Order: sequence, then structure tokens, then C-alpha cells
Amino acid sequence: MHKSYLNYTLLKQIVRYLKAKQITELENDDGRKYSVKRFLTGQPQQRRKRLQIINGILPAPRKLSKRQTTIAVDEKQELTKELYEQSTHPKVRGIRRGTRADFIHNGSFHEAVGPLLVIAQCFCLMPVRGILAASPKGLSFRWKSFRTWYCILYTLVTIADTGLTINMVVKGVLDVRNIEPLIFHANILLASIGFLRLAAKWPQLMRKWQRVERHMPPFQSWREREALAVRVHKVTFVLVTLSLTEHLLSTISAIHFANYCPSRVDPIESYFMTVVSQIFFVFDYSTWLAWFGKILNVLMTFGWSYMDVFLMIIGIGLSSLFEQVQRSLERVKGQVMPESFWTRTRLQYRLICDLIEQVDSAVSAITVLSFANNLYFVCIQLLKSMNTMPSVAHFVYFYASLCFLLARTLAVSLYLSEVNDRSREPLKIIKKVPKEGFHPEVDRLAHKIGMDTVALTGLKFFNITRGLVLTVAGTIVTYELVLIQFHEDQNLWNCN
Repeated sequence: MHKSYLNYTLLKQIVRYLKAKQITELENDDGRKYSVKRFLTGQPQQRRKRLQIINGILPAPRKLSKRQTTIAVDEKQELTKELYEQSTHPKVRGIRRGTRADFIHNGSFHEAVGPLLVIAQCFCLMPVRGILAASPKGLSFRWKSFRTWYCILYTLVTIADTGLTINMVVKGVLDVRNIEPLIFHANILLASIGFLRLAAKWPQLMRKWQRVERHMPPFQSWREREALAVRVHKVTFVLVTLSLTEHLLSTISAIHFANYCPSRVDPIESYFMTVVSQIFFVFDYSTWLAWFGKILNVLMTFGWSYMDVFLMIIGIGLSSLFEQVQRSLERVKGQVMPESFWTRTRLQYRLICDLIEQVDSAVSAITVLSFANNLYFVCIQLLKSMNTMPSVAHFVYFYASLCFLLARTLAVSLYLSEVNDRSREPLKIIKKVPKEGFHPEVDRLAHKIGMDTVALTGLKFFNITRGLVLTVAGTIVTYELVLIQFHEDQNLWNCN
């Protein structure tokens, strides 16, 4: 009888705990949360421990080695940080009224890059789940998800559109200017495949990035914590806005051309015949096919600009890690610091270098594609600038597009080269270390910074440093001089 009573009491306690655990996951209107600790505090010590083991709060008692104990403590600390981040920055579900927590940043790159990935998924790129989760542990990639399938569908449609473009270009006159549509479509196709491959690596890459961030020096103020997110959002907003403006000017120029050289009686049909000429080079005109081609053109135009935006954000994120280490060193500049401080700083620097190698192996193919794309289109646009502009609309669009392309090419080079610049800044602080505070760890750190070239690369063919800007500029001038030798002034609005 006594044993049955104990079993009944234990079962009753378990039911009470499960109810308390369910309440823990829900938040009251006043913002307070019920805690399981309140329920467990009143229980006797042995019974409370037994309940915790039964419900999975405590593991079954067993002997652990020193290494296993250390790993368990580290995992517990990571879990505690993750739960705090989830409670402070809950996952956004649908449209709701913003709260103060929505504007508080934790300083992570995963949080800063989330809105950029949302925009990318609207244009069939980066099909990763959980991009707005509080932690990278919420990220996942699945081939059998809706995001992945519509990105694959977009890639297949791009392949078909590229085939139609090849058919149109091959049957015309082949020269460096007439293959421009082919280069554009091939570039977008390779970019979509590259981002699909990157999406499969993104969850693991972001988890590695988070582990590195946890070893960085802590932020000293809310301004430092939000600096990365604010900078990423500003760059994204400016470049996306400029890209949309350029596309709008392109549309106005195409409408003007359709009126100047009408191919059909209806001006709308004439516009579509101009914009998606590769489709109607094979098929007869139809309204649904025209709109389908226009939507595809918008998606491809965004993907063309998104490559550069994405690489800029990667450069900003990596350079911000070096900036955290630099701020930590500047706070102790000229002071005598213990050897443990320099050991920790050297390990932080090494973790960042390892992360850069992993990021570079994941995005270097996209980097090469971006530089090759910008180099070709800058040369072509400069060559076209020698022709006479037939109208004001065409003049405004052409030079706005040329300026945007030059600025975007320069920005990509500078933002990516900032990683190399930031990696060498700690040497300035190390040179001012007092003689009394000079340890072997200081010499090791200085040797690593001075001897290693820390930079993103283009498939290991070239390092992206500040000197690369002059190299690219010299290459453009060289190619332009060669193209000018074969240049003949053409009427850009030749209706034939």
C-alpha cells in the first residue's frame, strides 16, 4: 500500500512538472515566465534529483573523465548562451508589431546577414531554412524543401533561356559586343549554381563563424554590438536601391527604343519583343510568354548585382572580427599585460585566420565570377561610350549604368581587401608593447601577422588586397586600348 502511494505521488509530481515545463515555453502578457525551478525548489533534495533524472534535466549518474567533464561544461555554457539569445531575440513568425527586442542586436554575423538572405530568397537564391533564427543552430538545408525546389526550377529555366540566347547570338554577327547577352546569361547561370552549392554549406559555415565569435573579446557598449548589423544593412540598402534604379532607367530606355523602332503595332508588344528578344527569336509572340520572360529578366538582373553585394557583406563580416581584436588591443596600448592575455589574443587571431580559409573555399568561385563579370562589362561599357548617344533617355541610362558598374567594381575590391588591411593592424599596437611586458607570445603573434598573407582569394589564383584595385584598373586600360584598335562607330539604335 505504501509502495503504491509512492508511485502515485511520483506520477503526480511528474504531471505537475510537465505542466510547468509547458508553461515555461509560453510567455505571459506581462512578459514574465514561469520557471521550472519554482516548482522544483519546494521538493526534497533526493526526490527533486530523481525527478530531474527521470525528465532528462540531469543525466544518469556515471563517472566522467576530466576531458569529458570539460566538454560537458563547455556544452552547457553554449546551451545557456543559446537559450539566452532565443529568449532575448525570439524567432520572427509572420508580420507583427515591432518590439524593443527587435532592435537590440547581439553583434553576430548571422543576425546581420539575415535580411540580406531574405531578399536573396525572394529572387530564387540561397535556399537556406532558419535564416532569421536566433542562432545558427536553427539553420538547415534540405534538398526536399520548397525553397530548394523553386531555386532548382529557376536554375533550369535559366539554362533554357541561356540556350535560347546562344541560338540567337550564333545566328547573328559574332563580335565582342554582340556576345554581351550570352555573357550575361552564362554569368547568371553559373552564379545561381554557385549560390545553390553555397547554400548547402551555409549552416555549417555559420556555426563555425558563431564559435569563432564566442572567443572574440566582448563588446564594451551597445554601439559596438550593433555596428556590424547597421553597416551591413546600410550597404545592402544602398546597393539594392541603386540596382533597382538602374533597372528602372533600363526599362525607360527600352520603352523609348521600342517607340523609336517599333517591331509591332502595339507598343507594349514592341517593348516585350525588345526586352526578351531571345525567346521570340524562336517562338511566336504570346502575352503569357512575354510576361514570363520579363519576370525572368528581373530575377536575373537582381542576381547579377547580388553577387557583388554578397561578397561585400562577407568582407565586412570578416574584417569586423579583426576589428574586435584591434579594439581589445587598443584598450591596453602601452600597458604591461600578462602572458595569458597575449596567448588569448594569438589564439583569437588564429581562429579568425582559420575561418577566413573556410569562407574563402566556399565563396572563391563566386569571387572569380564576380571579378570576371565586372571586368568584361566595364570594358564593353567604356567601348560603347565612344558611340554617339541617340537620345537624352539613352544618355542618362548609359552613363548612370556605367558609373554604377564602376562604383560597384571598386566597392567589391575595397571591401574584400579590407580583410587583408585589418589583419595587419595589430602590428601597430605590438610595436608599442613595453619592454617589461614583452613575452614570447608577443613575438609569436607578431611573426604570424608579419609572415602570413591573410586575404580572400579568387580560387587561389590571386589574393584580394588593396593593390589589386590598381591591377584591375591597369587590366581594364590595357583591354580598352586593344578594343579601340578594332572599334568602329556604330549606331546604337540601328533598327535593322
